[in-house]
Amino acid sequence: MSTAPARDERFMREALAQAQLALQAGEVPVGAVVVHGDAIVGRGHNAPVSSHDPTAHAEIRALQDAARTLGNYRLDGCELFVTLEPCAMCSGAMLHARLARVVYGAADPKTGAAGSVLDLFAQQRLNHQTALSGGVLAADCAELLTGFFRQRRQEARLNAQPLREDALRPPEDRFRDLPGYPWPPHYVNDLPSLAGLRMHYLDEGPRDAPLTWLCLHGNPA
Repeated sequence: MSTAPARDERFMREALAQAQLALQAGEVPVGAVVVHGDAIVGRGHNAPVSSHDPTAHAEIRALQDAARTLGNYRLDGCELFVTLEPCAMCSGAMLHARLARVVYGAADPKTGAAGSVLDLFAQQRLNHQTALSGGVLAADCAELLTGFFRQRRQEARLNAQPLREDALRPPEDRFRDLPGYPWPPHYVNDLPSLAGLRMHYLDEGPRDAPLTWLCLHGNPA
């Protein structure tokens, strides 16, 4: 059960909608919105790949959109909602914009600059202090990112070791309804040692079994 205020969740869902736009464009699915009072004044989603711009993070684009809307690069009294903990670049831009508050969804243990790797928002020597809240709809935000990177890894494995076309394979229907052989087939071809050949394997039994037996066979066994 989420303990975040309903208002924070409402605007984080708007940020998630922006993240979906990034996903549809093939970008890392991160989205952000800037809020003034109860009105969204800026929206943005990740676009560094399509725009050939390393600064085109969701937060930067949302800040730029809000600045155009309000006619001021200072965003006093505004809040920014983003689906992923901001990096150092985006955190610096938020502090320069004089945001009142930043709310993020999922933590980023690799580049997060709001407490995961470092915390720019906790630097008391800076001339502006921005309030920080994290973990709002964190599971939803993280799930979107996890699915994206899982798909990318699968595509990379397939592209790195394409299935060879010169291999001889019996048609699949030759193995249907074999007497005493009810097990479904499994195949793998992305192991480097296979060199693009396809290997069949069986994976049977309960997942929580106390013992696992690994059976291997070779020629002529």
